[in-house]
Amino acid sequence: MEVIGFQLRTFRDRESGGLRSGMDVKISLHQSASTPKAIQTDLWRASRIWCSKGFHRVLVASCLLAAAGSASAQDNGSDVGYAALQNQWFTGSLEAPSPALPKAGLVALEPYAIFINPTGAYDNDGRHDGVANQASQFESVLVFKYGITDRLTVEALPSASYISSQQNYFTGVGDLPIELEYRFNDENSRTGWPSLTASFGVTLPTGDYQRLSSASNGLGSGVYMLKEGLLLQSLFDASDGHPVRIRVYGAAFEPLDHADISGISSYGTDSGFHGNVMPGTSFQVGIGAGYAFTQRWVLALDILQNYGESFRTIGVDSGSVAVSTRSASTASTAIAPAVEYNWSGSVGVIAGVEFTTAGRNTSSYVSPQIALAISF
Repeated sequence: MEVIGFQLRTFRDRESGGLRSGMDVKISLHQSASTPKAIQTDLWRASRIWCSKGFHRVLVASCLLAAAGSASAQDNGSDVGYAALQNQWFTGSLEAPSPALPKAGLVALEPYAIFINPTGAYDNDGRHDGVANQASQFESVLVFKYGITDRLTVEALPSASYISSQQNYFTGVGDLPIELEYRFNDENSRTGWPSLTASFGVTLPTGDYQRLSSASNGLGSGVYMLKEGLLLQSLFDASDGHPVRIRVYGAAFEPLDHADISGISSYGTDSGFHGNVMPGTSFQVGIGAGYAFTQRWVLALDILQNYGESFRTIGVDSGSVAVSTRSASTASTAIAPAVEYNWSGSVGVIAGVEFTTAGRNTSSYVSPQIALAISF
């Protein structure tokens, strides 16, 4: 039978003393016709153990789950089960990106309504404290995708926000991400083998970031940002026969230049400041999963982690005193459970709440959101 094999590189967990940096984890399954159930059980058990030891290992566990799905799919790979997978409808999850569209000329639209309610802040040691008078934000985001070919898609994410606090109200647009997505292969619903999509794009600095009345009004970075990303998507039957879709993704965002700054800015400079800021590279990794109760109803969950390198500020303040500072790096972990309802394979709605569970040098928040997905 087919040999399922992959090699993963993981990192040391400083809190629990996990694997050493650069250590390779190798898994090789020699599947026979009489053993798929045992393989599936072992993989699900292994994935639960790895997940319990830290977020970074969730990425390893997701690959174990995909392999478990492969074992399940080959064990339950009847025409009836395969047809159920092919006819299952999905909309979400809330945060995970989607692969390149499957057909040239296809259009996908997904408008989001997002409310961001700050709940405090994490310090450099990860301790959480409440912060008074933080500004809340209502954001509207449109995910627009168009299939250039059967494998190549262009995507744009225009956004607008309304920010309010006790003494401040502001409305503006955010920076504009535009990217190309290329799907190298299609997912195999019979075996659970995932599709692979690579994305490459740039974020245009269309949002306000300087000469602000308040730093909380900053919606932009002031620089062009280069984005590179990878996405794996797998669809398979769970052990109870319900369709499951998993997306594992990662992306890096790199500044292409420095931002000229005057006055109050989204980087925390004061009025009277003149100079520039060199932003740091940021990263995001995450897992999005959908568990189908019926063809229409799906339970979705995202787990994501963001990292931000420090940024350098150079200039002079209002008293013509030289300023040269470097910010602290940031990190945050968030979870976003959601429920989706699909009227058809091309129309669905998803609603849920995203909230932070841990962080460092960043704000905490609770963010209810809803989105309508349409393709034609």
